[in-house]
Amino acid sequence: MYNDLQKRYVKEIKTNQQQSEAIKNLTIKIHELEHNLREQRQRIEQLERKKVSWKTSAVSGKRSRTTEGEVTSRRDMSKKKESCCSKYLELLLKEIKKLKKENEKLSTERRALKNELAGLDKDFFEEIEDLKHAVQESVKLNNQYEKCLKQISVMYGLPFTAHL
Repeated sequence: MYNDLQKRYVKEIKTNQQQSEAIKNLTIKIHELEHNLREQRQRIEQLERKKVSWKTSAVSGKRSRTTEGEVTSRRDMSKKKESCCSKYLELLLKEIKKLKKENEKLSTERRALKNELAGLDKDFFEEIEDLKHAVQESVKLNNQYEKCLKQISVMYGLPFTAHL
């Protein structure tokens, strides 16, 4: 009983540590993604500012050549960049939402485990130590009884088989 209780306690502690580590890692990842999101938003703002300047140059009819030699307006190029950035931002936002949900789930589970461990007060651990001591004493006593039984069986010529 004591060993089962001890194993359960150790398992709960390990689980709690693993979840704390997972929460820490997820929090770090969320902060990194939020930082990336802020950078991408700044980049979008810069591109939008450039877009305004391109609109004014597009009105004057300026065009550029792509690497394939196609003639495209700056407006077309900015739309391509904008759509690419917005797709990337959408992916980042989805990833952030997913990580926040996972973080919340792990936080909830961690709180539940903490509450469960909080129910194990100082008296509980003292009782475990008392049980541990009682088990050790009973093992010693059993060994003494076994020695006595061996002596008695030898004295009376009876076969004795020791426990495993």
